[in-house]
Amino acid sequence: MMSMSPTQGMSQHPFAISPTSPTSTRGFKRSASSDDENDGDDGRPSSRRNTAVKRACNECRQQKLKCNVQQDPFVTCNRCQKQNLRCVIEPNFKRVGKRNRNAEMEKEMEYLRERLAIYEGSSVLTSQPTLNPPQPPIDNNGFNSGPTPKVEDEAFLQTQHQQVAATSLLDLRSGSPMFYPLGSGESHVRLSHSEVNELFTEYFQLYHPFLPFLDQVRSPDEYHSQDHKLLFWAIISVAARRYGGRPGLLKDLAKPLTDLIWDSIRNQPNHHVVKALCLLCTWPIPAERTVTDPTFILCGAMMQVAMQIGLHQPTHAQDFARAKVRLRQEDINDRLRTWAVCNIVAQTVSTGNGQPSITLYNSTLEFDTDDENDMRILPPTLYVRLRQERAADRIGRQLYSTHRDRSDEEWMIHLNLQAERLKAERKAVDGVDNELEELYHRAVQVHTHLFSFFIADHRLERREDLIALYFAATGFLDRLFKLHRENRLLFVPYYIMQMSLAAGFALLKILNSDFAGRLPAEQGRKYVLQTVDVLRKSKVWPNDLPDRFAEVLAQLWKESSRGRSLHSMSQSPSVSNAGMSTFKHHNQQQHQQSQIQQHQHQRRDSTGLHDDPLGLIVRSRKSMSVVFDCVWRWREAQVNGAADQLDSTVVTNPTNPDSSTSSTPPPGVIVENPTHGLPNFNPHLNTLSMPLQLPQGLASANSFEFFDSVSWMLDTQNDWNNYPSGGFGNDFGA
Repeated sequence: MMSMSPTQGMSQHPFAISPTSPTSTRGFKRSASSDDENDGDDGRPSSRRNTAVKRACNECRQQKLKCNVQQDPFVTCNRCQKQNLRCVIEPNFKRVGKRNRNAEMEKEMEYLRERLAIYEGSSVLTSQPTLNPPQPPIDNNGFNSGPTPKVEDEAFLQTQHQQVAATSLLDLRSGSPMFYPLGSGESHVRLSHSEVNELFTEYFQLYHPFLPFLDQVRSPDEYHSQDHKLLFWAIISVAARRYGGRPGLLKDLAKPLTDLIWDSIRNQPNHHVVKALCLLCTWPIPAERTVTDPTFILCGAMMQVAMQIGLHQPTHAQDFARAKVRLRQEDINDRLRTWAVCNIVAQTVSTGNGQPSITLYNSTLEFDTDDENDMRILPPTLYVRLRQERAADRIGRQLYSTHRDRSDEEWMIHLNLQAERLKAERKAVDGVDNELEELYHRAVQVHTHLFSFFIADHRLERREDLIALYFAATGFLDRLFKLHRENRLLFVPYYIMQMSLAAGFALLKILNSDFAGRLPAEQGRKYVLQTVDVLRKSKVWPNDLPDRFAEVLAQLWKESSRGRSLHSMSQSPSVSNAGMSTFKHHNQQQHQQSQIQQHQHQRRDSTGLHDDPLGLIVRSRKSMSVVFDCVWRWREAQVNGAADQLDSTVVTNPTNPDSSTSSTPPPGVIVENPTHGLPNFNPHLNTLSMPLQLPQGLASANSFEFFDSVSWMLDTQNDWNNYPSGGFGNDFGA
């Protein structure tokens, strides 16, 4: 029988390569080390007619050794089996030359010596370890001034260096780098293999359960070299938030990682870049100012890149690519899963920042729980999360984004309908992690019931929606505190902390109103105090945004527990139609006193209630408006000059919100504040609940265009002093 030539064999089997390699129609050059005459382990004679052209594995190619790897079906070669090596065939594999290998080994050894010297608190070791111990320093009296190093210690170090060199050689032979660098110059960061493995293990054990969409089987090398460098470093940055093996790693990563993010977005991103952005929006790099937090911008880039590369149409990737694209079914499933996670993350970012939703729930996200293929594409936990965030999007569009041309009774009906529909959806769908799914469900409940602050019904005895809001907030906080007791709170997404802020400020506002009489005030007080404590313990580094918000909440609660009316202390600016100008301080005090007297008179009228006791000044931030509203009042009141001193207060002297034995004075008790000389009424009535008298033109729901609606929050510096006619700078003390 005539034997076929290698070219003829390849023509019959154009795709005969490793199952793990990308599909390609291009043939490979036949390796001299992979002869067709090699028989398998079963001793059967080889047949050139039925055997495809072979290719040596990476390990054998590196050493230029004979290889008997079998490709279809894939069978590891004898050498890799004997030496317990990873037998793979990669078309793009390149041998590492000896010179390059030696240079990399020298760099790695020098780097390890520097690290060892840092950990031991000694000077950098010399270029070559020696068995001769260095002579200890001699003092003026001729005595040794330090301990004599032992010969065994130097021998141990030499042995360690030899082991490191051997390990590095194996890494080079397998084609993986000895260390992972990021950035350049002063912001250069370099991680060893052991550090990377520890960080990946920490991520998949502690963070992955909150957003389970990455493949846990893939190695760090595969994430780095085959997927995308940004995805690799995004996993590292998330795991570095609480990593104790290298303190300060996250701060070191901040600058080079930011540069890598924008460089990856600019240079032909793939869907692995979108995965990285999902992680970086879920666990963003901490910020100390809202204006420096790029999370919402990155979220928008994530959605735009996802649509640019066609993730919203995962089966039609060719329509969005310049080159020919061949996708396997698992690739299509991965793209579809990534698109679903994109919408989940985008909705949480929009909700947590009080911004309009930028999600796109198209037909590709319609999954059937009875379809096994659909459930293989999207795990049950992610399916439940997708349903929950779709509900949050629907609630935001129907309650917060609709033109307010309905009566309060109609809005109350719509709110109740959405709340009941949310309960029904929760009962209809269950995943596999009921604890986390219930936590996210409670967060969407808080998002729903916070709409109560937009309803201006003066008949408090009919405000069942406020009772529902109270129990929604405390129910969510119960789940949060449980995670804290289980030591899992440190790893939750930032969205959970944002919703805990909304729940805490909502309780603060409700408990300092006339409506507090219908609620268990002492129980609510404990929730507020514990929320402050949890927020402070969840900070990633001192003075980040959760830490600063916790300080604001603590100061507001402390002042309200003293019976101090924040509104009566504030110096509200008055803005004329011709320009911005302010009244003098004594005119402001007279105006505030008159408002207080008018408020008292309204309480003594036939209805026994005052106008809008739970109204919001800031009404343009959807469900998070209550947070922005309270911070606005805090800035205006200037509690002990808090805005100017916030940085130092948070770091060195945080406020103790539980400074008094009782939560607030009993209803009806009037407390005098000798410091300001102004009567401070029952905080159940005044604190955070009395509506400010804004001038004409600023009293509408969205009339805050004269300042940046984001950058003003918790910032000690602002641009109000640049306005004419005195501006706002002196009045807000910031």
